[in-house]
Amino acid sequence: MVNIKKLAFDAIVVAYTAIALAQFVPWLLLSIFGPAPLAVGISDGIFRFFSLFCHQLPWRSLFYDDIQMPVCARCASIYVATALGLIFFRLKGYGDREFRMNWLLFALLLAPTGIDGTTQLLGWRESTNALRLVTGVPYGLAYAYILAWAVPFVYALLELIHAALKHDERKTSDVLGRVKDMAWPFGEKKL
Repeated sequence: MVNIKKLAFDAIVVAYTAIALAQFVPWLLLSIFGPAPLAVGISDGIFRFFSLFCHQLPWRSLFYDDIQMPVCARCASIYVATALGLIFFRLKGYGDREFRMNWLLFALLLAPTGIDGTTQLLGWRESTNALRLVTGVPYGLAYAYILAWAVPFVYALLELIHAALKHDERKTSDVLGRVKDMAWPFGEKKL
């Protein structure tokens, strides 16, 4: 029987790995083939895709051989860290395994990016690309962590809705207990 949760998680892992690798394609193509029309066309398409998610400001981006990366330094490290984190979770058997979300760990992983971005936004200081690279890593790991948690959590929510619609009180109570155990930050760790 097909494990839908694991299949969904595998699709997420593949998608984020492809996104993480895609950001290096313009560097690779343009370094090898120069301004060949196909290399430029593919690179332009990748830049347009990433423009939906990133500001792509040159002074906040990385360059190799005078070729700008299609995302800023922070996004580059977030995408790579997310992909690596998802691969790690998948290798450790996550994707269908329910576990209690550690909200404190999640917040701590987001904090470096939040502090760096907020202090820069408020004009207290200017961040550097090196700092953006470093602070993007824990953010990407936090994103991988919440995705590894969210797939089985969403599946449990769908199970809960199904049980409630069938008026199966015992199943509803069981699934509600699992959902609470996964999301509620306090109490005994049962999962």
